[in-house]
Amino acid sequence: MDTWQIILIAVAGALGLIVLILLGVILAGRASRHKDKVGKVKVIDGVRYTPDENVTDGSGAVKATFTREDVMLARGKEYLVQRNGRVMPGKYTVLMADETVTEANIRVGGFVRPYKHKASIVLAEGDKVCATSHAVVLR
Repeated sequence: MDTWQIILIAVAGALGLIVLILLGVILAGRASRHKDKVGKVKVIDGVRYTPDENVTDGSGAVKATFTREDVMLARGKEYLVQRNGRVMPGKYTVLMADETVTEANIRVGGFVRPYKHKASIVLAEGDKVCATSHAVVLR
């Protein structure tokens, strides 16, 4: 082999290595951007953002569902709303854990209020939330 052929092969190898490194950096950047997505719930700076989902069946009856990103509030247990905690600040859809129940009382920040199935609730950081009458799912 001539010297120029060896140089050409070395340059081609170096360019190939640079391309592989750039692809790795690009793919790592995409992975880090998508790591805050949990199913259909997106977490930005420790706050949940949730699109509405269908929570009734075809006849309009309540359909109890539970997905990995949902938060179950047990009756009588108090939860602290905090960034990157079990219950994060943000807007949730209140779903009844029991299909026969259409409304549950939830205490937020010391005030108890009734919430119907599919009602929206906004929780701020530092709030204490407690399902007082029935277990509920926050989506």
